[in-house]
Amino acid sequence: MVHEMKRIIFLIVITCAVCSCAVQKATTDEEFVSEIQKDMPFKASKLAAVSNCDNTYYFAADTYIDLLPDYEVDANGVLWGYRTTFAPTHSTQPANVIWRNIVINHKAKRVLCIDRLLRDGKTFGYVYVLQSETKKYNHYGTFHYDVSDHRALLNVADAIMGMSELSVTTLNTIIK
Repeated sequence: MVHEMKRIIFLIVITCAVCSCAVQKATTDEEFVSEIQKDMPFKASKLAAVSNCDNTYYFAADTYIDLLPDYEVDANGVLWGYRTTFAPTHSTQPANVIWRNIVINHKAKRVLCIDRLLRDGKTFGYVYVLQSETKKYNHYGTFHYDVSDHRALLNVADAIMGMSELSVTTLNTIIK
């Protein structure tokens, strides 16, 4: 009888421990998404993780976002510097290009690559997150260097180019 009671208590304790770990992870995930939303230079009505894509989030806005981009990406994946002296700029986003903004949060050691697309006059797209390992978000840290450090610029650019295939594929689906 005593042995059976100890076994039941042990099972209850283990179950509680597993449940508390799951709740803690969910809270951490929600906090991480909330911090990403705070870093974004515009308000998105929806921000959700993309399944099977690490550190990639889908966003949607209820309206057109008129924030000027840092770069344009065409349907072939070619990246153009948007804010230059020799290239013409558009006042509104053409439907056949991706407008890209890069946001660097030095304090959180995080870089966001925000790719915006248009459909029916509304903005949607993807946010690619490069997060350095930190004590707060160590399970998101896939980079063992400070991604917000200017000396890591080439590594960060290479990582962003590798992550952005989803945006180009989506653009090609829309314009065809």
